[in-house]
Amino acid sequence: MTISFSPVDTLVPHKKPMLLVDEILSVTEPDARVKSVVRPDHLFLRADGTLAPEALIEIVAQSFAACEAQRRELAGLSTDGGGYMASVREFEVFLPVRAGDELVTRVTLKDDFMGTRIVAGEVFRGEEKVAEGTVYIFMWEGKNPPEGGIL
Repeated sequence: MTISFSPVDTLVPHKKPMLLVDEILSVTEPDARVKSVVRPDHLFLRADGTLAPEALIEIVAQSFAACEAQRRELAGLSTDGGGYMASVREFEVFLPVRAGDELVTRVTLKDDFMGTRIVAGEVFRGEEKVAEGTVYIFMWEGKNPPEGGIL
């Protein structure tokens, strides 16, 4: 059975040019995969044609957010809610990314501590791993964040 995934722009609050992910490829337990294409007008593309490394961190975070919303939608649950990246740990970039590259990001939920999701992310260009690390994403359900939840 083929699953049809929702467009990512309906699952996350980001809009172009800040929307850095293009398409959900798979959503399984415990991980998911998302495609991103580095276009010539990419927000984080530097003058030398390479992608700023911090963009890869944001791609991991957006990939997780889109897949979490997709999981909830597929389960018939509300997708009301939000989140923000609270921390990044041990994020390493191995290879430069350039305009025209197609990336696949694999995100895996490692833990959930009091509403903060601990997510391992790996970014690939074909078979090459270009980056990996851990992001901590504070998430909430409902229309508004909890009182005092955003600094």
